[in-house]
Amino acid sequence: MECADGVRIHGLWWREPEGAPVILFLHGNAQEVYSWSLVRRELEPLGCRMLLIDYHGYGKSEGEPHEEGLYLDGEAALAWLKEKGVEEEETIIFGKSLGGAVACEIARDRRLKALILESTFTSLASAARRLFPFLPRGVPLGETYDSLKKIVRARCPVLVIHGDRDELIPVEEGLELYRAAPDPKELYLVPGAGHNDVSLVAGEEYPRRIASFLSAHAGL
Repeated sequence: MECADGVRIHGLWWREPEGAPVILFLHGNAQEVYSWSLVRRELEPLGCRMLLIDYHGYGKSEGEPHEEGLYLDGEAALAWLKEKGVEEEETIIFGKSLGGAVACEIARDRRLKALILESTFTSLASAARRLFPFLPRGVPLGETYDSLKKIVRARCPVLVIHGDRDELIPVEEGLELYRAAPDPKELYLVPGAGHNDVSLVAGEEYPRRIASFLSAHAGL
């Protein structure tokens, strides 16, 4: 896939089941697509195809990671899917942690099948204040990833998933995103889950709850 800035990015594409909706999975700020590929097994019960991409500077992707570059990655993935005949209305964008911020950006004003956010922060500044409360307000943080401002422009059903013991991105961040999201929306809090073990702690309930949401609001 080639981004608008000329950077080529790498991804993994599961083309089966043929003709099924597609999950565009935007991963968190660690590792690369091969390490993240286990998510395919976790979400396989949904019966969807999947595209999993690496951002600028991750894995085999070219360039260096930065906020605008990550947004270009998401846009390039949607364009690549369209070349494959997958329309936005057939696409579920699933963002995990940092990937949720990318998801909120590219979902704005798009008629997608659904937007799913897991363990996502409202903005970089808010997450920093919660993680490092000693930081004075107004300290420049460079990149912003202001998902709270963007999620209000979602034009599709929204599911917010968060562990209630998330030690990195507190559950209050997920709750704020849920409150700001337009209807239809659902909140799925996983008791006892932290930041990186939501699906493991939830077990079989994890795909079941996601499938229930998609069945109720996205016609899956």
